[in-house]
Amino acid sequence: MVNRSISNQVKFLALKLWEDGWSIPDILYIFKISESSLYRWCRIFHEHGDVCKPKSPILGRPRKLGLAALTAMKEIYTRHPDTYLDELQWFLNFSHGIEVSISTIQQNLEQLGLTYKQLKKIAIERDEYLRTEW
Repeated sequence: MVNRSISNQVKFLALKLWEDGWSIPDILYIFKISESSLYRWCRIFHEHGDVCKPKSPILGRPRKLGLAALTAMKEIYTRHPDTYLDELQWFLNFSHGIEVSISTIQQNLEQLGLTYKQLKKIAIERDEYLRTEW
């Protein structure tokens, strides 16, 4: 038996034939499947009520920086836009207990929309002298 994609209808039909009293060797011969596949489909059907498993809701690696840390980073840069990344790294380690690299912080700041250009704009807006001059 080779790896091949078997439709959910064929799986369901094989289980239905087994339930109706067909012998396992006959079902295996008709559908060209292995015995372990038939038992696996039966187990999945009894666990989930369908012949295929539901998709896992967890996709990808869990984030290192949670919502609280991201909110804190955004608030710090809104109040103090001249903060360096290593200072932010120290703050996250001290206040949230999160050890992250500077590149991770940079990526998350970019995802928040806080690029160098945006931070420079925030800094100019906070400087009273430059603000009045503008």
